[in-house]
Amino acid sequence: MATKRTDGQRPRMIHCEHCGEDYASSYKRCPFCDEADDESGYYDDEETIRLRGGKRLVGSPRPNNSRGGGYGGSPSPLNIFFTVVSLALIVAAVIIVISIIKPLVDRGKTTLPEGPTPPASTQPARLPSPTPANTPTAAPDASGTPDSTAPPIPANSTPPSAPPSAPPTPNVPASQTATDFTLNKSEFTLSDQWPAPITLKVTFTPAGTTGTITWTSSNPDIASVDSNGTVSHGSKTGTVTITATMAGGVSQTCRVHNTVTNGGSGTAAPSGNTGSSAGSSGSGSAALSLSRSDFTLVPGESYRIKVSGNSGTPSWSIGNTSVATVSSDGTVTYAGPGSTTLTCTVDGQTLTCIVRGKSS
Repeated sequence: MATKRTDGQRPRMIHCEHCGEDYASSYKRCPFCDEADDESGYYDDEETIRLRGGKRLVGSPRPNNSRGGGYGGSPSPLNIFFTVVSLALIVAAVIIVISIIKPLVDRGKTTLPEGPTPPASTQPARLPSPTPANTPTAAPDASGTPDSTAPPIPANSTPPSAPPSAPPTPNVPASQTATDFTLNKSEFTLSDQWPAPITLKVTFTPAGTTGTITWTSSNPDIASVDSNGTVSHGSKTGTVTITATMAGGVSQTCRVHNTVTNGGSGTAAPSGNTGSSAGSSGSGSAALSLSRSDFTLVPGESYRIKVSGNSGTPSWSIGNTSVATVSSDGTVTYAGPGSTTLTCTVDGQTLTCIVRGKSS
């Protein structure tokens, strides 16, 4: 039988300062970490201890007040950092996968319009087949049904716009064939010497055509015009505009100067007259005078100046032949725009007249 040890025979317990374990003094070294105690003063290096198998783990020893030496120390800050980064990457990967998969799952779902629930039926419900937006459809005829013979009209095509409406056509008489016209005068004067009415002549174009002309005066108190284009002086002096308008919108104008002050006691002017009142100038008697003292010619127009009160044959000359020319009988012909002086010498007297040429 084993004998019971007395207290004096029991080995003394030694507390290992390296691993924190208690062991009997009968051991020369700590059986847990195989380190010699302070009393023996014997220490082995780590390699010797590893070969002898005295340590549980080779690593940082636990604190003196903890048990289980060799189990490793507390985690370092670097290990904590890498652990947090790893968890963040895992969470980010999960979120990315969910964001990719969720739209694919939702696309497969069919969203039905809100409304009352249809009654249950033994036949499975059939949804109408979708029609592509660019599928051509047949155009309906007048009765409202699609015309199978008509070419298909794409659904996304723009319908042709209606042609622009033509501007309203003026009320042109059926007898009118002319497209334009001109007047034989663009300006003339009614004076005390030539107060008689003057009729404006119309030339239609193309040649041989006809048209309807409407005549108006800007101030009938100065000069009036009738339906035939005859202009008469009024009770007031001044200048007016006579307007001739042809059905269709074409119009021409003529300026009329009225200088009649004595009620018109003079003689009528020839139909070819244009310009200002007649008069005379020179060194002779008042009995000698020209039929005009100032007149205007337009391209293609001629006017014959006459001398009254003379007994001899007049001699004619003109200052600027680029404006007008004069023949031996006193006929003045338009040559170009501008103004010049016509001179007549007769019976020892010199008479003058202003001749003006218009560009059109």
